Amino acid sequence: MKKTAPDRESQSAGRLRLMLLLLAMGGSILGLLLGFSLSLMAASRQFEHALIAQQQAALVADLARDVESLSAPALRDNLAAYRALIRQEQQFLSPQQQQAQSKERARADALAALAQRPENRAQLVAMVKAIDSSEQHEVSAARADLTSIRRDTILLGGMLALTALGAAAVGLIQLQRANRDLTAEVTARTADLRAIDQSRRLFFAKASHELRTPVTAIRVMAEVALDSGADAAAPLRDIVAQTAFLNHRIEEMLALSSAAEGHPVMAPEPCDLAEVLASAALQAQPYAASIGVTIRQAVAPALLIALADRRWLAQAVLAVIDNGLKFSDPGGALDLALDSDGQIAAITLADHGPGVLPRALPRIFDAYYQAEAGKTRGGTGLGLALARWVVEQHGGGIHAENREGGGCRIVMQLPLSLEEAA
Repeated sequence: MKKTAPDRESQSAGRLRLMLLLLAMGGSILGLLLGFSLSLMAASRQFEHALIAQQQAALVADLARDVESLSAPALRDNLAAYRALIRQEQQFLSPQQQQAQSKERARADALAALAQRPENRAQLVAMVKAIDSSEQHEVSAARADLTSIRRDTILLGGMLALTALGAAAVGLIQLQRANRDLTAEVTARTADLRAIDQSRRLFFAKASHELRTPVTAIRVMAEVALDSGADAAAPLRDIVAQTAFLNHRIEEMLALSSAAEGHPVMAPEPCDLAEVLASAALQAQPYAASIGVTIRQAVAPALLIALADRRWLAQAVLAVIDNGLKFSDPGGALDLALDSDGQIAAITLADHGPGVLPRALPRIFDAYYQAEAGKTRGGTGLGLALARWVVEQHGGGIHAENREGGGCRIVMQLPLSLEEAA
């Protein structure tokens, strides 16, 4: 199964979109992971800060409660512990917070100085209570910051989980799509192989039957020629005709096989269509004479030049002539005509046979297809398929129609060269 250019472009665009989506999701995951890690680090630092603030608040609360009953040495020890906590807290503070903490250290120093003078006990108690209130406020602020960081961390974790799940879902969907496409392609290729095998079997069956007929005829005519003595001219003419017919069939099969394999060799050049038509009619003349059919070619109204491969085009015309001869009765005629509308040339081949059933007309150009009348008259079903392929390769078209007076008319349309059309 060969993929067309639009199919390949569509698949490439789809892969590009998927790659961009995965890159975007991967970048989002990395960004969220970095933010989540930084948030965890900030939460850890803020927790330690809040713990120190809590210890400070607890120590100051104890001082506020027992400042009047504590001895001077015990008061000094508690104040020293408080000042140590202030120094420890400094590493968790921003530059702005460190400036505020300098005031806190100054108050701690003033508190230590008051503790050295017992007569200032009342002032000491008032300052301790003020510091206690400040420390409680600081604990509340630290807890609020910790709660905010924890909320942000949970949000980032949720977004990270959702993005990872989204990436996994996209990957799973793409994997299923790839599996589905692969299954479809394998199925299509299997169907193609079966069709090719069936076509091959049909080809050999048709070719064997088709080639057996002229070979048998040649053998019989040769035997007649041998038995006839000196008067062997008529059988020999028939042998030549059947040999030419056999050669036409072989050329059809080889040409269509080359086209099906994608290896046709075309050499377009300006061609006189009247000469091509006359050449094909001349090649078919011996066989037409052997079956008693007259080929009549009308004179073209003007010189008609087309850019075409002369050999391929002559083979296509000969295939259509052979088809017309096959359906012509002895004593009948096959009419050939060439005309144009100034841009398109029309090669018309009309027989006087039984015609084609209307339901079979659209299919007579399919390879191996034969109507009921065609099956009884022999043939491989390849000639008209070859003709259609050649005409389409030249940018033209071909169609068949029944004549009102009986018989079938096949029209091959080809674009004229630009110089001729002008």
